[in-house]
Amino acid sequence: QGMNEIVGILYYVMANDQNEEWSTWAEADTYWLFHSLLVEMSDVFVAGLDDHDTGIQGRVREMQTLLARHDPEVREHLDEIGIETSFYAIRWWTTFLTREFLLPDTIRLWDSMFASTHKANFLRFVCVTMVMTIREELLKSDFSTCLKLLHSYPSTNIDDLLESSRALFIYESQITLACHRGGLTLHQALSSIESPPSVLMAFGFPNG
Repeated sequence: QGMNEIVGILYYVMANDQNEEWSTWAEADTYWLFHSLLVEMSDVFVAGLDDHDTGIQGRVREMQTLLARHDPEVREHLDEIGIETSFYAIRWWTTFLTREFLLPDTIRLWDSMFASTHKANFLRFVCVTMVMTIREELLKSDFSTCLKLLHSYPSTNIDDLLESSRALFIYESQITLACHRGGLTLHQALSSIESPPSVLMAFGFPNG
């Protein structure tokens, strides 16, 4: 399930610590970090919980819903050509995106993931932003080309990707709050709240 790749990155970072005293304990630190990560995200790896909201299929459904909300055009295109979200999202989730980026970019992404208070939510927005980042290529491509793009993710600026993901989360939170607590309709909220400049797509509109 890709656990070797997760362990590999953890060990690489621990073993290459500039503090030799700390790097000496790389194996022990790797085990502790790996254990802590799996405890927090364990439901993703337990087959009996696959269909629960916190299981892998539940995560995939949440991602489908988020993509449909913010980029329905891409979601509809992928549906039409027969690409289910699970075709690529399960791999992304079970490896925490270790196969999609170069090692330095993966480490940079993980820095943000570990700093997040809700790793599952962080990954959901990052994964959806990844799809929207390559939306133009996806929209003009057929089944095999789209699947290749999603399985061999194109080189991208990881800082821009993370900023776009963060901006989308903030914007959606603001809109949701305005609708639920402020009593505004979605149209009113979108008209009155300006989206952050780094948002790619939001609620079906470019740049929100």
